[in-house]
Amino acid sequence: MSPNSVASETPLVASPNQTMRVIQVSRKKLYELINTGELESYTEGKSRRITVKSINEYIERRLAAEAARRSRTVPDRNRQSRS
Repeated sequence: MSPNSVASETPLVASPNQTMRVIQVSRKKLYELINTGELESYTEGKSRRITVKSINEYIERRLAAEAARRSRTVPDRNRQSRS
């Protein structure tokens, strides 16, 4: 097998329990994220699998939203010191 084969060491999917541990959410919140399309998943037999790519993208979106929120709420220190 080549180094670029699908059988790499990095998992492509995670179980609901693994995902809940990684992003620190409840089962209810996890399924809300799946149902709203925030996380991509599929069923394999009776098991649900969430793509690691969608988990990483969700974390990136949350970080970007938090950074945007902080930049809007940080007062302009130069404007305050001129008063």
